[in-house]
Amino acid sequence: MAKEVTVLGIDGEYLRGVRLEERNGAFTCTDAESWPLGDAGETPASQLRAQEPAAPIDAVDAPDAPVETVAEEDKPLARAFRAAAKHFEQTEFTLSLPLSKLLVKSVRMPVEAREDLLGAALLELDGISPFPDEVLTPAAEVVAETDSEIQVVVSALPASAAEEIGLALAAAHVHVTRTDATALGWLRSLWPRLCEVEARRRLVLMDLGDGWDLAVLDDGAPVQLRGIGAVDSAAALGREVTLSLLACETAGADVDDVVVCSRGQPAEDVLARLAMFGPVRTLLVEDPAAGVEGCARREAEGGTFDVTPAVWAEARTESRFRRKFKTFLAVAVGLWALVMGVLFGYEIVYNKMRDHQKDLRKGAHKIAYEEVAAMTNRVAIIDRYEDRSMCALEMFRIVTENMPDDDGMVFKYFRFTRGDGVTVRGEASSLESSRQLAEDNLSAMTVPRRNEDGEIVFDEDGPPLFAEVKRTPSPVNPRGFFSFTIDAKFPVAEEEKPAKGRSK
Repeated sequence: MAKEVTVLGIDGEYLRGVRLEERNGAFTCTDAESWPLGDAGETPASQLRAQEPAAPIDAVDAPDAPVETVAEEDKPLARAFRAAAKHFEQTEFTLSLPLSKLLVKSVRMPVEAREDLLGAALLELDGISPFPDEVLTPAAEVVAETDSEIQVVVSALPASAAEEIGLALAAAHVHVTRTDATALGWLRSLWPRLCEVEARRRLVLMDLGDGWDLAVLDDGAPVQLRGIGAVDSAAALGREVTLSLLACETAGADVDDVVVCSRGQPAEDVLARLAMFGPVRTLLVEDPAAGVEGCARREAEGGTFDVTPAVWAEARTESRFRRKFKTFLAVAVGLWALVMGVLFGYEIVYNKMRDHQKDLRKGAHKIAYEEVAAMTNRVAIIDRYEDRSMCALEMFRIVTENMPDDDGMVFKYFRFTRGDGVTVRGEASSLESSRQLAEDNLSAMTVPRRNEDGEIVFDEDGPPLFAEVKRTPSPVNPRGFFSFTIDAKFPVAEEEKPAKGRSK
């Protein structure tokens, strides 16, 4: 029998399935199907959980009135999983998910990190996870390497998203062997067309499902992967792209090629906005299942990216055991009927069940140990970085939130030096915009502090955040924008000032 790879992918309002079969040394797509995740009058299944119907206005007078709920097995995603299992005649699949469901980060690590790649990935994910008490199952895949460094894509599936999908899997009696990111599948499928233009840094924007996904490729390796989602304007999309480029490790590099991948022609204002970052070209995608097929090809090529939560793996193991146990029990009953060895058959079944219970206890102890170890690591990280009110991300948020109402303002460079200050370089539609950002907005900022709820707040009468804000405007550039540089210096504490007569 030919080797097969079957992948199901949650893609917007559809569950898409693709099967590849190995023929003559190459994998060929032999089957592809889609199932809608929402019917007329139902909540769209991109939310993955049917919402409760809104209560009528007079519900206040009848608090005990029954609320109609939808059984888990009747929800759209569970129905789609059942239909896919019936269509492909199997119950175990590789699953691909959109970036909006995942925590994803691309980082550079020393080559020595290969020895414990998942441990290093977990430390990176703890720094970006919005759920500090959540035990994450990390995934890591090396996408580029040199003699001294490796570029690694690390990711995890948060428990909030895993629980919703897991309920549908359990209701449909379907299990997951590996979980991939659909965006990586799209890059795999579109790679020949993406590389038609030579570029050192390529910005890829994909409008192929539930909003926008973004990938920044340096020499073909993804250094930034992000699910932007739906945006309400071209200016909002431009701001998200700017933030993504600034978050790259090589933030100052120029973009040589901007590729917009879409199922329809993008709006002109969107293309005009993206042209601010580099030359733009559009790739029209006709095959809606190409992203899932790309994940299937990654599976066939031995991709190591896998964000399957431990609870899904345990459910798959338990299901396999039950199938084997039923087969074994049938054989045992046959032997008993043949040789009348009731006691012999009973002893085998008993020993099998006893060994299984031991394995389950070992697995439970292992999970508990991993949870305690993960919590210990998080406590250590929190102890080191407890005060984030003066960190680089907080300073970046302060500067971006104080940008004036100027759609033409773009940051090209951002640097934060602890204890020294912040440097911003960019361009704006007018000199007044950069003056307003420096002299009106940043100069008036006060030192942030944490309130009783742990939230970062700013007091109007508090000490100033910056002791000096200096703006250096430049002449208008050939594109008609005014470049500027803003240096904002923090106040120097008394104990940090150099003693009289001594150099720094």
